Amino acid sequence: MKNLSRRSLFKASLAGAAASFSLSSAVAQENKSSRDQNYDVVVIGCGVAGMSAALEARKLGKTVCILEKNPRTMGNTVFAGGTLTAAGTYVQKQQGIKDSLDDFYNDMMKVSLNRGDPELIRIYVENCGDAIQWLTDTCGIKFHPIKHLIWPILDRAHNPVGPLKPAGAQLSKQMLDTVKKANIPVFFNTKVIELLQDDHLGCTGALAVGPQGKVRFNAKGGVVVATGGFNANKEMICKYMGGATCLMPLRGSSAPMGENIKLTEPFFPMLVNMDQYHGGPIHGPTRANPSVAVNFGIVTDYDANRIIDEAKTYVNIAKSLPKLVPDNKAFIILDDTAANERTVKVRLDRYDRAKAKYFKADTISDLAKQAGLPVEKTVKLVEEYNKACDTGTTDKLNPPNHVENAFVIKKAPFYAIPFMGGMTATFGGPKINKNAQLLNTENKPIDGLFGAGNAIGGIFYSDYIGGSQLTAGVVFGRIAGRSAAAKA
Repeated sequence: MKNLSRRSLFKASLAGAAASFSLSSAVAQENKSSRDQNYDVVVIGCGVAGMSAALEARKLGKTVCILEKNPRTMGNTVFAGGTLTAAGTYVQKQQGIKDSLDDFYNDMMKVSLNRGDPELIRIYVENCGDAIQWLTDTCGIKFHPIKHLIWPILDRAHNPVGPLKPAGAQLSKQMLDTVKKANIPVFFNTKVIELLQDDHLGCTGALAVGPQGKVRFNAKGGVVVATGGFNANKEMICKYMGGATCLMPLRGSSAPMGENIKLTEPFFPMLVNMDQYHGGPIHGPTRANPSVAVNFGIVTDYDANRIIDEAKTYVNIAKSLPKLVPDNKAFIILDDTAANERTVKVRLDRYDRAKAKYFKADTISDLAKQAGLPVEKTVKLVEEYNKACDTGTTDKLNPPNHVENAFVIKKAPFYAIPFMGGMTATFGGPKINKNAQLLNTENKPIDGLFGAGNAIGGIFYSDYIGGSQLTAGVVFGRIAGRSAAAKA
């Protein structure tokens, strides 16, 4: 998640991009009226989905621009852990990993409680391997060797290599560099306030407010909406979700404010899964992100009670926390062996960079004292857990622990990592078809209007396989770019 060190690194790299792609400079290069711009394809949003759409349309020889309301890339991509979940990839093949696309599809459907759209999920699965290859071939993104994780991620997590942390920032920077090389103008500080329409309710462009005032961006092939969801809009969260969700600290970007809904409303879009969202563990005060570290030890409340099966995904654990614990606060307790797993070490580094306080001690009793946990109860809890690990009876614990080869908590130093359940991104939005066209309430494509990324609905429900939102952004962003280009 966002922290000062990552921000300082990334801000410098994007400041030049924002200056290079200011509204005035782009207009000067194109020699067009500052109040009326003409493109084949207009993309709204400079995240992984929007940049994928723009690059694909440009590859097909179309003129394309990206409109971004922020002074730099500030959507969910840049704050994401950066994992791209995929099967049948060249990275898997290089490591000798065998992974069936049908198994991946079945896991995607199972995680969504079989309420994800089967057609869209099948498209995702069949195109995700090519998406990983495209990121390498087109954007120069390389990936770390794949680390085996618990179900349903398994051997599917592809993590970008690079100095920027979190890795979503690295992914965003390399894609933005590629956009620049493709001579695609990015208009930062340019907020879309209306989607233009013709007499037949087709989308013909976007009206935006930039540094020079209102500008019409006419789009011959249409507009790709890649604005993210509404995770930062408390009003919409209360409207569609309510309850404990409203009290969750923000884990994702503060930029997505529901433009995917508000801008498309005049076209009568079919909105689906509006009460569904992605949550994750987060250190509320600093927004340091422990993510899958919750699967490497035990999760307890502040009274040293285990509260959930640690085999559940970090999404499920985080979304359940406000319902299980009124103050939405818990600890991950683990030992030095688990802490030195690369996956966990990355998460602890995030805490260190953000100066997020966690506790470390050579004995469980000292750890409990530091963390403010009841000492005797904490010691007994860890002893009972270790005994269950040793005897293979973790499934008999209350609640059960179904982590395969669960990590014991025996090697000092020991850690207590505080976290809360946080709001990351929303799953709901306008439904799309296989061509990434937005559908209206009559289930018909809206002419000239396409969508990708967190701005759309239909793919995810209840939960998702970690890293699949970024991959879906690439997959459907590319489809949206090709579809808009074809119309142009």
